[in-house]
Amino acid sequence: MKAIKKLWDEFKKFISRGNVLDLAVAVVIGAAFTAIVTSLTNDIIMPLINSAVGDGDLSSLCTVLKAVYLEDGSLDMANSLVINWGNFIQAIFDFILIAIVIFAIVKIINTIRDAGSKLNKQAKREKELRKRAKKLVKQGVAEEEARAQAEAQLLAEEAPAPEEPAKPTVEELLTEIRNLLAANAKSENAADESKNDTKAE
Repeated sequence: MKAIKKLWDEFKKFISRGNVLDLAVAVVIGAAFTAIVTSLTNDIIMPLINSAVGDGDLSSLCTVLKAVYLEDGSLDMANSLVINWGNFIQAIFDFILIAIVIFAIVKIINTIRDAGSKLNKQAKREKELRKRAKKLVKQGVAEEEARAQAEAQLLAEEAPAPEEPAKPTVEELLTEIRNLLAANAKSENAADESKNDTKAE
């Protein structure tokens, strides 16, 4: 009995995870998208293309490399060597349509999310502004001045921090060390030469 309860608890924990629920939603929405795109392709776009192609549909377009005929003289498609490039073109149309639909939906969702996030940020800022202005009014500041001061405080806090000066790169440090060593060697040589000159005198 304990084993069954433990198994049930593990199952509940697994099924309630966010990833599993997200995956389930994705599968359901993906199936719905497939149905919509298939209908759009087969019922709207393909008839327009087929009317331009002529008899038959786009998927029937093919090139026969080696023909095998039945007794009645019709082409035996199962045994003939055929390149079905019409099916390939239709698959490309399906892929492009699915990609366009998904891109459009993701674009709309991102736009709505960005707009909501912007409005939420503005609402939070306005709330903070009113809170600070109210506090300043309690301290005896006039309403308009309190609002202006609160706005100035918020702007000062929201201002980006000054950038730190860029640290020197390894190449720059090595170049500086080389120059210092060269300068030290030069000064030592000059000192040695002056010593030798004084000794010679």
